[in-house]
Amino acid sequence: MRPIDIALLCGLCLANTLAGVWLLLRKPHPVDLRRVAVALASVAALSVLEVLVLYRRALSWAGVVHLAYLDLVLVVPFAGLALLFARREGVRVTRGARQAAWAAQLGLLVGAYAQFVEPYELQVEHATVRLAESRAGESPVTIGVLSDIQMQRVGEHEREAVRTLMSHAPDVILLPGDVFGGTGAAFAGALPEVQQLLSLLHAPGGVWIVPGDCDGHRGFDAVTLGTDARILRDEEVEITVRDRTIRLLGLEDFDEPGPVLRDFEDRPGRDDVRIVLSHRPKVVQRLRPGSRVDLVVAGHTHGGQVALPLVGPLFTSSPLPREVGAGGLHELDHRRVYVSRGVGLEGGQAPRIRFLVPPEVSLLTLR
Repeated sequence: MRPIDIALLCGLCLANTLAGVWLLLRKPHPVDLRRVAVALASVAALSVLEVLVLYRRALSWAGVVHLAYLDLVLVVPFAGLALLFARREGVRVTRGARQAAWAAQLGLLVGAYAQFVEPYELQVEHATVRLAESRAGESPVTIGVLSDIQMQRVGEHEREAVRTLMSHAPDVILLPGDVFGGTGAAFAGALPEVQQLLSLLHAPGGVWIVPGDCDGHRGFDAVTLGTDARILRDEEVEITVRDRTIRLLGLEDFDEPGPVLRDFEDRPGRDDVRIVLSHRPKVVQRLRPGSRVDLVVAGHTHGGQVALPLVGPLFTSSPLPREVGAGGLHELDHRRVYVSRGVGLEGGQAPRIRFLVPPEVSLLTLR
């Protein structure tokens, strides 16, 4: 995040905190639940006003989410602490207000978990893709997926993701974009480390990358130098793994794939496995119902990155149904798509958190 974005969000958070504390502790006393409710409603209204004034000029949608997150995990808990401290200094606080102030401290715990724990709780997700008998083969083929690494530097988390994937010895490795999430200057400085990390990826059927939203840095293709990886830009390759032929189409233009996708669907043959690799999963909607394509592999959504119990992700950055954007293997009108929750975190003004949406390394088994 840019320093100006950090300063903006910190300033808004501080303003909301001061407003909340003033509304709670202004005279007359005592402070009761009614005053707590008024303070919460007023801070929420102030946040909405800030968004209306600053949205698109200084705040992106990700910045709006970040502001709401800071209000939940910092403004509310610190206002609660101020109330508890004021009680010790002689301010009359009712029992209900004290209980609310203690309950507000849950925000600190949620924030600490979402920012410092779950983003590094890497999980291995398995999915089985059933194939027509004509292309089922004698033995399963394993496809490893590392999506949305979005590293800003190469750290232990990124190395762990690569080690975890390689420990399962996949037959083919696919990276659906957003490899590096930092600035262009940061990319230039980190390039040797990124190359070294990707050089650890090996598979009999190759290592294949498509560009994502964050991969527009000048010289991005250099990430594959000295590695087994290859970048596909609206290109098709044929892969042989034991007795199986896999045709892989890597899409650079995931919004308007054009005739390259239609040609891929229409190509004659019934025995080859056909896979489309795309950063954004919405390309599955470009396929015909009952398409000859066996699977679309994508990322982009991060699984929503934040989910609520019984509700699921609040937002998935995709026009697909929310349960599809949340990740995993899904079928839409007999068109199958696997959406990875990814390894890394959304960049820009977005909060670098995960809640009930842990990062993943994916293993897809073709049977």
